[in-house]
Amino acid sequence: MELLKGVDVSAFQNKVDWKRVQTAGVAFAVLKVIRKDLKPDKEFENNWQGCLESGVPIQGVYNYSYATTVQKAIGDAQAVLHILGSERHPMVWLDWEDPSLPKGRQAADIINAYGDVITAGGCDMGLYFGMAYYDANLRDIMELVRPQYRKGWTARYYNGYREMDINDSVNEKKRPDNFAGALYGWQYTSRGRIDGITGFVDLDLWYVDTETADAEPEIRAAYSLSDFIRESRDIWGVTDTASAAEILRKTVTVNTTKNKSHEIVTLLERYMQSLGYYTGHIEADRGGTPVFGNGMKKAVILYQTHAVGAHKRHRDGELTAGGATWAKLYGA
Repeated sequence: MELLKGVDVSAFQNKVDWKRVQTAGVAFAVLKVIRKDLKPDKEFENNWQGCLESGVPIQGVYNYSYATTVQKAIGDAQAVLHILGSERHPMVWLDWEDPSLPKGRQAADIINAYGDVITAGGCDMGLYFGMAYYDANLRDIMELVRPQYRKGWTARYYNGYREMDINDSVNEKKRPDNFAGALYGWQYTSRGRIDGITGFVDLDLWYVDTETADAEPEIRAAYSLSDFIRESRDIWGVTDTASAAEILRKTVTVNTTKNKSHEIVTLLERYMQSLGYYTGHIEADRGGTPVFGNGMKKAVILYQTHAVGAHKRHRDGELTAGGATWAKLYGA
């Protein structure tokens, strides 16, 4: 993906003019979702709506953690999901840097418990931390953190506390390289300046597009279920008169690791986009290989919730061979 430059914001930035921010060159935003008292950040809803209306992709929300026990972590994660509601599934970043937080295995247990609740709610989870804090407190426990939660967003202010404009170049040779996991983002200054935001704001570089399924789509294509069924018949190698049950027997499991570039993914992207659930790119339209990524996972979770009517534990963002999600698509 193209390297993205963006901002992370909270109520500290007061009212943000997202249209001016987008015009100034911001490619994404990460939004504070919850306060210490577990109420929504005072500007969260305004920021969420502002991003949607201005076309600024939301690469996640963050929760500054005060969780010193597993039970507290579970409650905090549930509160985040309550604020997000059933139709918003952004990446959730657990901001792990407060001096009160425990160390060692207890920290890993808390992180894992928080992640388990967040992912059960249909969101992915990663960790935010400062580079020095990571070296002192997290590096030694990363092997105890579940692999799916080893996604990092790290702060390193290589320019100290000198002001930086959003259009200033960033010395990528100073990018942190100490994280034992997938580095998604680098917060490179806390004293950023950008039109549309009064005062300083954090500026970030982003390396992994989480393809939020909650921003407005670039183009919502007119693509019906009948289009999907008709075009998919060739992929499954069935005749025009094949029954839904016959097609269902041909289906395969598709998720973020298995058959993620199967040719059926392009058709799934088109249909989920037409429903408003998928807002990422149709890779095939750009000459690329289809990828069933986080955006499609979130889109399928929304489809399983609203179209399939699946029980919460079955809203997994996966199309299992011969399963209920395929059956709903084909009317079997």
